[in-house]
Amino acid sequence: MTPETSHVRVAPPRGLTMTAAAGAGLLALAACTAPATRQPPPAVPTAAATAPTPPMPPAPSPAAAARPAAAAAPPATDGGAPAQPQPEGLGTPFSTRYARFEPVPFSALPGWSADSARESLSAFRQSCLALGKKPVWDELCAAAGRIAATDDGGIRAFFEQRFHAYSMQNPDQSDEGVITGYYEPLLEGSRTRSSRYPYPVHGVPADLLFLDAQVAAAGKRQWLRLDDRRLTPAAPGSPGARQYDVDMGGLTPGIRDKRYRVRVEGSRIVPYWSRQDIERRALDAQVLAWVNDAYALYSLQIQGSGKIRLASGETLRVAYGEQNGHPFLPQASSADTATVGAAIKTRGLALGGGSAAATSSALQPVASPRAAPAIQRDPDVARIIAALQGRGNGTPARPAAPSPAAAMPVATPSAAASPASRPAAPDPDVAAIIAALGGKAPARPAANPAPATPADASPAAPAAMGGAGQATGIPDPSYVFFRLIPDGPQGPLGALGVPLTAGRSIAVDPRTTPLGYPVFVSTGDPSPAAGTVNRLMFAQDTGGAIRGTVRADYFWGFGPTAGDRAARMKETGRMWLLLPRDLQTAAMTAAVRTRSLGGPAVLAECVVPDPDNCVEQ
Repeated sequence: MTPETSHVRVAPPRGLTMTAAAGAGLLALAACTAPATRQPPPAVPTAAATAPTPPMPPAPSPAAAARPAAAAAPPATDGGAPAQPQPEGLGTPFSTRYARFEPVPFSALPGWSADSARESLSAFRQSCLALGKKPVWDELCAAAGRIAATDDGGIRAFFEQRFHAYSMQNPDQSDEGVITGYYEPLLEGSRTRSSRYPYPVHGVPADLLFLDAQVAAAGKRQWLRLDDRRLTPAAPGSPGARQYDVDMGGLTPGIRDKRYRVRVEGSRIVPYWSRQDIERRALDAQVLAWVNDAYALYSLQIQGSGKIRLASGETLRVAYGEQNGHPFLPQASSADTATVGAAIKTRGLALGGGSAAATSSALQPVASPRAAPAIQRDPDVARIIAALQGRGNGTPARPAAPSPAAAMPVATPSAAASPASRPAAPDPDVAAIIAALGGKAPARPAANPAPATPADASPAAPAAMGGAGQATGIPDPSYVFFRLIPDGPQGPLGALGVPLTAGRSIAVDPRTTPLGYPVFVSTGDPSPAAGTVNRLMFAQDTGGAIRGTVRADYFWGFGPTAGDRAARMKETGRMWLLLPRDLQTAAMTAAVRTRSLGGPAVLAECVVPDPDNCVEQ
């Protein structure tokens, strides 16, 4: 997710008018992966969410859109302690390993008084479904429940009186980053496999296990015991204990739970299967449905949730279940950074190697792995996809296409299409993208989520057990598994385990933005009548490539209109974190020590340590 500001125009799924920017956006879709790192969500009562795609607020006047002068705040020391006393009513500045937080008055938030407070209260109450039993939050949520939903002044006063506002800053003290968008897509599918529906939507495999990073680091040969899905240390010869060789093969653990996704292979603990391995074998996993389009399925994995309309007319709703633990690895070359960087105008690619995008800090905002709406079958798009799959000349071809009699809902240009049906010459930017796809420089690793076991009863039986699907040829090793959830007017479940609210929920890096917390966002409006978006939102989701302090993915809702807006959105933005006034954490008071006995003092990794959402290590 690169930080430059641009508007990427992507046409509705039927009948694409191809532009270089749209081609780049579709390349991003084909090249991105690893959705949000998910932990087991709490039980969530059924609750109606706001309309799927809310209207954007009107563009403010130039004066309102101008950056306000924030109240001066002393810089935080490396240990998080303030350099000097703060003005009365402001919080205390502090730093974490990846971010700086400077207190500001609410008057410094652009458009704070003009935002719809009643919409923010509804989304806040969704966060309370997960946070309401935690210290400090129990009283806050109870107080929010007593506010009249139509009392804009009272709602705004609630936040002003009970929270401190902090300007979120990158480690270099800059306060701008990138805001992208995502949505809930609709796929076409069936409960049974056929030539028309050859691609499986897998549930979580029975052999997908978890290994704590600290355990993996304890030695190459260890005694371990399987406790549910988790491998834990055990005394030699104790009941259920076995001795294993541990080899993680250079992979990294999940950023939220600090666990690897693994499997047992004889006496070895090894990383779970890659996408390519999964597509070659029948998994010990339920197949929730079979779908007709490999790229639409890939988009579903990138978005993290969606709906599947069956041939019978029934609709299944699926939510993120787990991930295979492999990193997000699009193929992008850094040989021509200027050309490729200018061509890639949307989410999905983080250039590797020596590119400018890769040489900044570890928390540099990178391209979101979330995708645009279902791939449009334009000749240039087909050429990009072909190049992504390793066919250097850009010859378009679909992955092991079903029989011709099984018509796809979107026309696909044939590899043998007549010259008259193709453009005389591709757009130079499209050609640059294709030329860049041969590089081998990896992107940043994706998040490795944690198990998700919903409290809701499964609304429908799975289609089948196991079953190898048709290979897609998609090179990304990351793979996402799903679970069935009840359909309804509420939004899909995010990483926090509560329904997302269109226009009020964002996906964030949980190390710098605690899940469930209020975040005021100021960014550009991706609609044709470009303006600004200034609104209070809530960190209720995560994303595999959402990395950085001033970094968020804006949830637009369900369906093609939401998908179009999500595809257009890649804007420069600023963010302010709202922290409860009574909250005290190690990050806010002093440097913390590593878990190892006598370790050196270091800055905290998490703003708010949490066993489910951000494990301190």
